Amino acid sequence: MLKLKKVIHFLFSHDEPTNSDMENSMSEADTCYLEAVQLEKLCHALKQRQVEHFQIAQLEQQESYQRNAFWNYLSAATRGHVEAQYRLGKHFLKGSLGLDQNYFHAEEWLNKAKQQGHLKAARLLSNTYSQMSFQY
Repeated sequence: MLKLKKVIHFLFSHDEPTNSDMENSMSEADTCYLEAVQLEKLCHALKQRQVEHFQIAQLEQQESYQRNAFWNYLSAATRGHVEAQYRLGKHFLKGSLGLDQNYFHAEEWLNKAKQQGHLKAARLLSNTYSQMSFQY
């Protein structure tokens, strides 16, 4: 709960960050990103087990891991973590990690990663734009 309060405070804080704030923020971003990656891996492992043996408890646990992974990715992405921005955009684009497919949010996060020089984000955006233009 404390982590959620920190994220909310960070998102709505209007103060200009100092250099030490930025360093702490990036350190926190890295921590959130690494936690999100681990939670995402747990989601995939549970999904594999569910294919073999469907169990309600595992499904509930997977939803919990997905929710926690999302919040950690969001926390890291809002702190400027480029890989978290890319992964968040990719999950919104595909509608994975328990998220509804949302092109607006996907484009928003992929653009942020692209602006920081993330080549996979730039490529994914370009491919998505190409595919969408052929659908109309």
